[in-house]
Amino acid sequence: MYKLLALDIDDTITHIPTKAPDEIVAAVDRARDAGIRVTLATGRGYFASSMIARQLRITEPLINYGGAIISDPENGSLIHGTEIPPELVIDVLETARELGIHAHFYQGDTVIGEKPNEYMESYTAVLGLPKAYDAEIRNKVWNNVPKVLMMTTEERAAELRPVLQEKYRDKLKVSGSSKGFIEINHPSAHKGSGLAWLAEHLGIKREETVAVGDNSLDMEMIQWAGLGCAVANAKEEIKAVADMVIPACSECGVAYLIDRLIEGSVK
Repeated sequence: MYKLLALDIDDTITHIPTKAPDEIVAAVDRARDAGIRVTLATGRGYFASSMIARQLRITEPLINYGGAIISDPENGSLIHGTEIPPELVIDVLETARELGIHAHFYQGDTVIGEKPNEYMESYTAVLGLPKAYDAEIRNKVWNNVPKVLMMTTEERAAELRPVLQEKYRDKLKVSGSSKGFIEINHPSAHKGSGLAWLAEHLGIKREETVAVGDNSLDMEMIQWAGLGCAVANAKEEIKAVADMVIPACSECGVAYLIDRLIEGSVK
């Protein structure tokens, strides 16, 4: 029997950043009643994920910032964390400047950017995130940074990801999530390592875990889980590594999966 279900949020549970569909809420309740522990595994920080966690009544630790942080679901306190070395934070910011694209990072739940721009303003506004600007951002030492996020057009992000993956090979993990996002973490911090840590923390075996996602940020988690699932709207490379492709986010595929898990028709 599967005992732990890890769910990506954006374009897996919901297309609406602040609202979980009622069908998913009810399905998660059914999973919990059946003895399946449910958590979120997301590129979001605690503040941005907590609104969905509350709607789903999640009580398990949350996998935040693409696996860099494990957070207490009640108050966001740090349970486990992996930071990007300060010198690499600056290097990434310099690279973004050279490429002419936006980059910001996080201190707790606060988004730190160099100067106001449309990307950071819209990003923080959608989720109501606290933000701060620092004109000397590239001249300081920043500790406890779980993730740097570059933002540009969808086309430019797709073009730059492989370039940055090569540039930071063995130094940083470069992946994608929402359209135009380039997610950058410590190489040991990804959703797969986050799920592995959480499963061990909860005393759950690898083969008893299920993970669901849609984008490259979910790759390691889907590969690590006992049952790795991709929603039908997932990137082709994610569907290729998944054990199972479930209905799309817009069709509440997670609810479909939960009911299959409960009835035992998924092995």
